[in-house]
Amino acid sequence: MTKIWEKYKLRVRSNIIGNTSKMDGIEYWRNKLFASILIYLFPFGLLTLITSAVVVYFLGIKGLSISYALFGLAISLITLYSRISTNVRKFLFLTLLYSVSFILIFYMGHHGAGLTYLFGITVFSLLILPTYAGVLTIFINIIICLLQAFFIYEGMVDYPLRENYQVASWLSISANSILLSTVAVIFMPMLFKGLQETIESQYRLKRNLVTHKIELETSLSEKETLLAEIHHRVKNNLAVVSGMLQIQAFKESDEEFQKKLMDSTMRIKSMANIHEQLYQSQSFSNMDFDVGLKNLVQTIIATMSDGKSIQTSFDLEPVKLNINQAVPCSLIVNEVITNSLKHAFNEQKNGLISVYLGKNGEVLHLEITDNGTGFKKNIDSLESTSLGLELISTLARQLDAEYQYRSLENKPGAYFNTEFKISDSSGSSGS
Repeated sequence: MTKIWEKYKLRVRSNIIGNTSKMDGIEYWRNKLFASILIYLFPFGLLTLITSAVVVYFLGIKGLSISYALFGLAISLITLYSRISTNVRKFLFLTLLYSVSFILIFYMGHHGAGLTYLFGITVFSLLILPTYAGVLTIFINIIICLLQAFFIYEGMVDYPLRENYQVASWLSISANSILLSTVAVIFMPMLFKGLQETIESQYRLKRNLVTHKIELETSLSEKETLLAEIHHRVKNNLAVVSGMLQIQAFKESDEEFQKKLMDSTMRIKSMANIHEQLYQSQSFSNMDFDVGLKNLVQTIIATMSDGKSIQTSFDLEPVKLNINQAVPCSLIVNEVITNSLKHAFNEQKNGLISVYLGKNGEVLHLEITDNGTGFKKNIDSLESTSLGLELISTLARQLDAEYQYRSLENKPGAYFNTEFKISDSSGSSGS
């Protein structure tokens, strides 16, 4: 039964609403309202008409019984027959209501609901059709009321309300229905006009928002592409500079100067690694520092291991850093790893460098240890003569970080650790 009801509702809506949508404004809502009226009016109205037809037939009013049967056929046609346009369907519906109204007035006069139907027809016409249909119903209502007055005057219908002035009495009563219909025609179009303007303004606003959104997305996409290209070009330029320094280092006969050039090359490569990662990522201000850190350490070892077998151990938690913090932190790692490779394993061919990266709340914790010889001198006395140690101190201040760099206790090796608060700010590394 439920499936039949749903199928019936779908057919009625398809017959009346058709291809109209909310974009059509008031027209769509008029069609939807008309469809809703017919969906429920047809089954209950048909049941009422059949019952009424049977009752009046047995009361001997065969003409009214036939009228009820014809009404049932008409409402079935209006509701279910698909080959009728929506507007024709609406006018047929109003014609049906007028037929009911006229018959009720003719048979029952002021005692029936005919005058109520006249007012209701005007309201229905304003709800489901343009304003001109409502205006037209007023003239039809006047004609029906005048026609009934003529029937009363000629004695063709009974009018038991008064013995004298029957026509005047009827016109006085029917004028109330005409007055209400006129009021509806004046005020309801004003309401619908306001609703239509509201609907149109909402759709205009929606279209503007969609257009603005598309423009913003296009602009954002262009800026992201440009920013990615900038990171890529910076990386390429840094790679060219580091390559030139490396070539110069190979040509230098002064071993000390050669080492300084190689140190500078690794620092530039560290910065290039950051820009490469940002270029490959979806975010151009934050990077997965754990991934970058591992790549950086492996690149430095591959470049500077000098034939030694240096193993690595990583314990890295996922950490995101903005470029302002990623660059100085990477440079610190470069200095520590480079220092281990240059000094820690001079007396051994095998070595191990362990790297730990973790986060406690908003505080990043980084540890780097090696199993080399450790520091032979006090770290404080070395800082004034070592550019690498001086860079670590300067970069730590830039990060507002605390750090320790010392020999391991009770076993050979060096230990570095630093802590700083992760910042949400983004921008260039120079800011």
